[in-house]
This record gives sequence, C-alpha cells and structure tokens, in this order.
Amino acid sequence: MIGLALAFFGSQFFNYLPVLICFMMKKNNILNLLLSLGVSFSTASLSKAELVEGLIEYWEFDGDFSAGLDEANDGILEQSGIGKASFVAGKFGSAVDLENSGGAGNQAVINVGAPGEFAFEAGSMSVSVWYTTESLYTGWNTLISQGEGNNWRIARHGSSGTNLKYSVGGPGNVPANLDQQDESWHHVAVTHDAVGNITMYIDGEEAASQGAWELANGAGLSLQIGGNPQAANRGWDGNIDDVAVWDRPLTPEEVALIWNDGNGASVASLTGSGSSDLFQIVDVNYSKTEDNISVDLTFTSKEGNLYSIYTSNDLSQPLSNWLELNDGVPATAGESITVYPIDFNNEGLPLNDRQFFVVVKSP
Repeated sequence: MIGLALAFFGSQFFNYLPVLICFMMKKNNILNLLLSLGVSFSTASLSKAELVEGLIEYWEFDGDFSAGLDEANDGILEQSGIGKASFVAGKFGSAVDLENSGGAGNQAVINVGAPGEFAFEAGSMSVSVWYTTESLYTGWNTLISQGEGNNWRIARHGSSGTNLKYSVGGPGNVPANLDQQDESWHHVAVTHDAVGNITMYIDGEEAASQGAWELANGAGLSLQIGGNPQAANRGWDGNIDDVAVWDRPLTPEEVALIWNDGNGASVASLTGSGSSDLFQIVDVNYSKTEDNISVDLTFTSKEGNLYSIYTSNDLSQPLSNWLELNDGVPATAGESITVYPIDFNNEGLPLNDRQFFVVVKSP
C-alpha cells in the first residue's frame, strides 16, 4: 500500500489552486480510482491543511500511546500505587483514562519524547488538549507539563478550585469547567510566541492572555502527559484525548478549527497525517517567467520515509507511463512537511499545457 497526493495545473496556470486528494492504494489502480472519483479540478481550501505547519507531535490515544509523527515520541506509561490507565470512548475514537488519586503515590502518567525536545527554550509553541474531569483530589492536577519554574505546563490552579493555569508566568485562574465531573469533554489550547505573549483558549474562546514571559529549557526532563515531571502526585484524574504540540503560535482561526463548534476535529483529520499514514500536498508555490515555470510542492511527510514524484499532462495514462522526476525524496529531518522544487526547463516540461503532479509514499 502507498499513499498518494495529486496537484493539478491547467493551461491557464495562474487561474488554479491545487486539488488535494488523499488515499491509500496500489500503483496500478491510481488511474481507475481517479476516474471513478470524477476528479474535478476546482479551487481547494487549504485552511485545514495549514495546521500541519510547525506540528511537532500529536498523540491520538486510539488504543495505545503511540505518537503520530515519530515513534521515538511514543508514550511510556509510568505507574505507582493503585494509579492506572485504560482506554475508553474518547472525543475521537478512544481516549486514555488516567485514574490518579492522593495518598502514597497512586499515580499513572505518560512520559513522551527525549529530554528537552518539547521545551522550546526562548522560542514559541502551542499545545492543544481535550479532557474530562473525574475528581479534583489535589490542588495542581496536571494535564500536561514540561516541568516547574519557567517551563510550560497546564494544570488546575491550586488556589482557585476549578480554574486552569498555564505555567508560572502565564495566565492563571482561568475558568475551565473543572467542576463538571460528568464525563463532559472540554478543550484547552495555549499559544506562546517568541516574545512571550501567551493566550489561553477554553472551549474555542479566548479566555486569558499575558505577555513578556520566556520559555525555559525543560530542565532535562521528558514531557509528561497527565502529570508533572518535577512535582509528583499531581496526575490528572480523568480522560485525555488528541494531544498536540506545535513549535509556533496557532492563530485564533486554527484553534476554532480544532474546537469546531464543540463537535471537535482531531489533529489527524485536520492535517492529513493520521495513523494510517495518509498525507497531502498542502501548498504549491510557483513563479513564471516568459521562458520558465518553477514550482515548490509542499506535502506532509514523516521522517524516515521516502517519496517519489511523478508528472504527466495526460490522466488517461497509467502511472507507469508518467515521468518520474525523483524516485527517492527523503522526508525532511525533524519536520512534518517536505518541500520539493520543480524547474520546468530542467525537467523538460511543457510551459503551455496542463500538468499533473503525483507524490507517492514508498511502501
């Protein structure tokens, strides 16, 4: 099985945006599937696909603790006392139910990533988490944390009962419906830019903001979902689903896409980078002179994978007859997207005809 994404350019080159198609199939069935879908070459919205930009990692918790982009970030469950984790019906698919309580270390938390990987020292980041609350057994129940001090974390505010707080220098005492211990799902997102401006969103709405506070270096600790690596016995008691981290601040519009009027939209569905390894051409930048055309194809990718680039001006031809521009494009290391440049003159492509491009993930 291979993934495929398609971009199309008409003879009126500047009048078209790319058509985006994502599916899994065998090479010799590509043409038949395209034709059976009745592919129409019309404007395609890129608003959702933009969320892939800067996406560092996400965890769907659909029956396991695996990471969506890099298996090195798969979660490792750490348990003590009678603390435990199980999978239950989630906001999307399944979610992890952490059963944490007070006493002698009755904790279940999830460690992810290498130390410092999610610290973003003096930089920018965003985090998105769906959650329910089952009990408020301690003052600083933690949804997700890189540590104490100037490291980032989202936790129940110890002195405000049912409110959330982001880190030591971020918004605190933010009403977050933590008193609704009725299995109802809520969403929190925090954006933090490189100059220290922080915004917290609760259930799709901006709830608080604060500025001039820089991120620290993570204190050499792994990110912890459902707990705080520098403060024991603060594990979350409730369900957690669809956690995602970016290395840039999300826009209010992007947070609204995730909230989706309360219905929610999973990060995998919004980025085309789900666990089935579907992917998309998410952007096409091009320039044209009198005697040449240059195109940059940007597609979602996963480090360690190879991709092939094909082109043709005739959809009636099987893929075996398409021109293979490159049979081994490596995914860009440390990124969730790869950009492939195409120079029409160098590739011998016509300047006055329609042209199709296909990106195929190698098996």
